[in-house]
Amino acid sequence: MRIIYDSKTGLGKKFAEKLPYSVQPVSEPLLGPCILITRNEGLGLIPKPTQRFLKQYSALVRGVVINGNKRFGRFYCAAGPKIERHYRVPVIRNIEGEGIDTDVQVVVEFLQELESVKGDM
Repeated sequence: MRIIYDSKTGLGKKFAEKLPYSVQPVSEPLLGPCILITRNEGLGLIPKPTQRFLKQYSALVRGVVINGNKRFGRFYCAAGPKIERHYRVPVIRNIEGEGIDTDVQVVVEFLQELESVKGDM
């Protein structure tokens, strides 16, 4: 299992690196199952690099973590529901900034559950 990130400011990458799995940017080819750490673009839009990645690899993406900033109110992590609808990839967690320990724990538990149920790891 890989952790793929689309990070404009580096915060998504920092969160990805907190997880005990291999990490790579969305710009690199994907060879197997992954989760995606991404962000909003503007007011809740899916970033173009994320769109290109999901168009090509959505069948391999087991879940997505959305990075946002709560000061944007209703647009906080608004790309998540759009990704769920358009690409049929479930949102694992919404995080702010580089996330906190609880965010890491929730995502690791999700990955462990995938490993035990699907043998994807």
